[in-house]
Amino acid sequence: MISPQRRRGRREKLFSGRGCKQAKRAVGGFSLLEVVVALGILLVGIVAILAYLPNVLRAQERAKLLTEAALLAQRKAEEIRRDDDRSHTLLNTIRNLTAPTAAMVCPDYPNLAYSFSGVSVLYGDEKPGDPRTYRGVARVIVELAPDSRPSGNVLYEVRFDE
Repeated sequence: MISPQRRRGRREKLFSGRGCKQAKRAVGGFSLLEVVVALGILLVGIVAILAYLPNVLRAQERAKLLTEAALLAQRKAEEIRRDDDRSHTLLNTIRNLTAPTAAMVCPDYPNLAYSFSGVSVLYGDEKPGDPRTYRGVARVIVELAPDSRPSGNVLYEVRFDE
């Protein structure tokens, strides 16, 4: 049998060591400083996300608008090809335009207007080696409708042929 003094000595050795203090601290939870630092890091992340949110929303709206403009331009080019006669009278008329026609608001996309031209509006004057600027090529030009923009805001230009 173990004497009471010996038992007490063993108990003191078990609970007075370094491991016991660490165990007591772990049971106690996080310190106030650790919680404040963690909340600060979380707050910085949330503020960063909120700061970029308006830019992301503007970019998403712009991408949607450009997609609609591309679809409208392709559709109008296909309509010209479909409705043209065998001698390409309509296409040749568009090729010979030196300025864009009056913009027409599209019923399917009321914020967009389209016109036709034989010269580039988006890429400027003719530049050697740049086919986007060649004259005499039929183009559909899509811009924001007059109600929803400052004037002269061309969004998309598509070149097409027979």
